[in-house]
Amino acid sequence: MKKKSLFKSKTQMILYTLIFIICIALFIIIGKTDFNKYEESEQQKFSTLYNLVDKNNLYVFANHSDILNIVNGKSGIILLGFPSNKYTNYIADILNEVCQELKVDKIYYYDFLKDRDESNGTYETIVKKLKMYVNVDDEGISNFYAPTVIVVKNGEVIAFFDDATIVKGNMTPEIYFTEYKKGELYEQFKLSITEYLE
Repeated sequence: MKKKSLFKSKTQMILYTLIFIICIALFIIIGKTDFNKYEESEQQKFSTLYNLVDKNNLYVFANHSDILNIVNGKSGIILLGFPSNKYTNYIADILNEVCQELKVDKIYYYDFLKDRDESNGTYETIVKKLKMYVNVDDEGISNFYAPTVIVVKNGEVIAFFDDATIVKGNMTPEIYFTEYKKGELYEQFKLSITEYLE
């Protein structure tokens, strides 16, 4: 009895062998590829959200738990904001510039909007912890507003900046952030962060 061949012809055998070799080679290439290097860094993501801030910035994304840990005894420079607030873009740029000059290693960025809207418990705890700094609205409700910068050293608030949150009328950030105002904020940030680094 004649043995049944797996392939109908030599051509078919060569073709299937080549396909098999190509598949093995692709598995090896895919296995050695470092996909993490193609992921956007936190700094690039931040720069995408806030176009005034350079891609080589100091921002790291933080959540409510990270911020609570800092105000409960740790240290950190915190920017509270969210992308739809155009004032945050300007504050983020000035703060980043100061921190880079003073060789700070990172700035914690907390987009608190969703947590505030949902009355997240951890967010509410942060608000209570910082109640002496936080704005109270006409209905007596305490909340953070954007943009706010908080400098905390060993759980103690060194500085709390929220001037740009109370801009009234139709003043746009382009009008509010004059060269004089930017210079003033730069010096205020620098003074506080120098104290933070001591």
